[in-house]
Amino acid sequence: MGINMKIIASHKNTDFDALASLVAAKKLHPDAEILLPAKVSPNVKQYLAIYRDQFLYINEQQLPSEEIEELILVDTYDPLRASNKFQDHSPSSITVYDHHPGSFQLPLSGETAPVGATITILLEVIQKKEIVLTDWERTLFALGLYTDTGAFTHEHTTSRDVRALLFLFKQGIALDVVNRFSDPSFSEEQKALLLQLLQGGEVHDVDGVSIMIGTISTDAFIDQLNLIVEKWLDLAEADACIAVSEMKNTIFVTARSQHSRADVSKALTAVNGGGHPQAAAATIKDGDQAEVAEKIRAHLSDAVTSALVAKQMMSHPVKTVAPDTPIEEVRDEIRRYGHSGFPVQENNQLVGMISRRDVDKAVHHGLGHAPVKGHMNERVITCEANTTSEEIQKRMITHDIGRLPVLANHELIGIISRSDLLQLLHDKHYEKKQKQKRNLMDNMAHALPADHFDLLKTIGHLAAQTGVQAYLIGGITRDLLLKRENEDMDIVIEGDGIAFAETVAAQLDGELYTHNTFKTAKIILNNGQHVDIASARAEYYDAPATLPNVRFSNLREDLYRRDFTVNAMAISLNEEDFGTLIDPFGGENDLRDGMIRVLHNLSFIEDPTRILRAIRFELKFSYTLAADTQRFAELAAPAISHLSAERLKAEFQRLFAEVTAARTFKRLNALNLLDPFIPFAEWSQQTEEMISLLEEQQALPENLYTFSRLLPLVAFNGELQHLTHFALTKDEKQLLNTFERLQALEDTAFPSLGILHENVHDIEETGLVMFETYMEVLHKKTSTMIKRYRDKRRRMPMLLSGEDLRKLPMAPGPQYKHFLLKAESLWMDERLKHRDDALQWLKTTGGRDSPDERKE
Repeated sequence: MGINMKIIASHKNTDFDALASLVAAKKLHPDAEILLPAKVSPNVKQYLAIYRDQFLYINEQQLPSEEIEELILVDTYDPLRASNKFQDHSPSSITVYDHHPGSFQLPLSGETAPVGATITILLEVIQKKEIVLTDWERTLFALGLYTDTGAFTHEHTTSRDVRALLFLFKQGIALDVVNRFSDPSFSEEQKALLLQLLQGGEVHDVDGVSIMIGTISTDAFIDQLNLIVEKWLDLAEADACIAVSEMKNTIFVTARSQHSRADVSKALTAVNGGGHPQAAAATIKDGDQAEVAEKIRAHLSDAVTSALVAKQMMSHPVKTVAPDTPIEEVRDEIRRYGHSGFPVQENNQLVGMISRRDVDKAVHHGLGHAPVKGHMNERVITCEANTTSEEIQKRMITHDIGRLPVLANHELIGIISRSDLLQLLHDKHYEKKQKQKRNLMDNMAHALPADHFDLLKTIGHLAAQTGVQAYLIGGITRDLLLKRENEDMDIVIEGDGIAFAETVAAQLDGELYTHNTFKTAKIILNNGQHVDIASARAEYYDAPATLPNVRFSNLREDLYRRDFTVNAMAISLNEEDFGTLIDPFGGENDLRDGMIRVLHNLSFIEDPTRILRAIRFELKFSYTLAADTQRFAELAAPAISHLSAERLKAEFQRLFAEVTAARTFKRLNALNLLDPFIPFAEWSQQTEEMISLLEEQQALPENLYTFSRLLPLVAFNGELQHLTHFALTKDEKQLLNTFERLQALEDTAFPSLGILHENVHDIEETGLVMFETYMEVLHKKTSTMIKRYRDKRRRMPMLLSGEDLRKLPMAPGPQYKHFLLKAESLWMDERLKHRDDALQWLKTTGGRDSPDERKE
């Protein structure tokens, strides 16, 4: 029979991921033939004994001798790993579906991604194309997922793999089949090889990572080396295992790792091996087993990344207490700053540790007045600056402690908390970020004006000279990562900010302004540049929604008081690490993901105005509130009532400068937070339409901008009186009173422009504009009349003067105003055209209305 010129192939020793991917690729390329290797894994061989008739395939002998039109590779990107025959006649085109790292950078068509199994990639395409799967296909695909991810426990497993399984689960899979074929059982020969490895493996310690290398030989070929080595790794007390097996003049190298710092694929590069950091393999024909093992030993150091050490993990400087500090004071410090305990220092020597548990016990027994020294633990477990993260974890577990002071020459230089360790264990990027700090010097050089960049370099030089640490903080750090313009110069100093500012001002001949209470300073240079310098501070709140109390602290705590992770980053300015990004809370990741996230769960309760700032970032930059952050915002509703109207209006004003009021209120309403911020506010189609009209018209003065956007929220539901709380200025109070007065007018006030003038002649333009916009939503005819009235009132000439009225046979008095208003009303109704008409009217009627009907 003729063979199709499109072939789907995978690697030899086919495992379940490869087999599942072959079948899945056939669903995507129905006109291609599956090439099934002669050599498959034992479990796959058992599976095929039952299921081989479920799909069509060819073997190597059936491969066409002529050129192949397209080769579709799955679970490998190397054609020779599928068949040596591809060396003789290479395909015209190659499509690859693979999850191995080597495939990601290749200029090939197809889909590659760093996921746990290749079948995940194919299933994502199948879902998009809405291709229907049979029961046995879904079960086979689940087998591929389970086995290649180690039942979703391997390090390289991703959320995409889990979603792929969920897709299969929803449609149904046979779990009994998955369990039967994914659980390996060893033959006697395989058990013998495992025993050899357990008894003869040699241990190599590489920077604290233990790697076992074992050599085994057998005259017969024995399958499932990968599973044997995985079992060896489970049983041996090692972080990685490498088996060098000689079988029938061929050397098979199989490596497995369970340590994040051990990349066994790098250890096998010397023998042309490849794979994942956790799983790699190599095959050497006619090689020397001893030489192969020696080459691998020589490259073990390449396989292990350097350890994260205490100096890279610790927080510094450290908040300490003295031995004579009363327990009650320590309790207050713990509550204010969220620490779980403090080191105790005397004469710059570490003499003990006091924990929150110790403090709570002492207070419970009425010993709050007692000094710390009577309750502290004098046996302090410490570490050095170069202690590895593995050793730190071991000490914390062994001694059941939550804090580990870091010493250098017996001096306390930092502290590592349990939360630092948890971040290392659960944040995949933490170790890399701590060891390989990102440097933004190039970003700074390109994004900042030359004089600003030079100024920062100078500040860094002066910081090094004076022995302090200087950091660039605030929105400029965020915007440098986003490559946005921002020329703010906000500097934080670990140390005395004012003393450093004095040094900078003297060096640069700048004008210095200081605020000693908060240890802040502003420098204005001759060229107009502004630099704000502050000491690093920590904050605590005595009550929700109040202004914070501050104390001087370190950079980490200074950043911790910021509103969101994307704003809690800094750039080091000191010469030795100028441009280094400091990102202790994952702000760069959230920035990349477009996520707004608070730093702790009480953030919005401490300062509810942060909710408005969150909305500003969300709407301005098209970001998204993290799920927990949105929940914290909704839970903070009761705290909003503690905010003063002044603070709220100031925040709304800042918000409206960048985001429209309509979008702001709509988002607040969606969060169920509109009423807490503006009591009795109602969001409706009418409200939205009125605010949008105000935005379009831009007809109100700047000083009423914010208040005029609040007013529509209570204009349609009869709750105007509740806006008095926000009417703080004379103009705002006048606008509110005017609007209430206009709302109270009866319909009889609007039959003509003249009668309207008699009712509203004393109302300022701003009030009329506001009411006109309101009526544009409720009654367009009335709105049109008010607009006509405003336009005509602006053109009104002087019709009568006081001198004209004094010619009447009556004494001057309040009635003069009535005559003047009457003349204006007649002019509005076009019964008087100009001053001559007004004088004639005055002469004829004596100031009384004529009998003619008013014109509409």
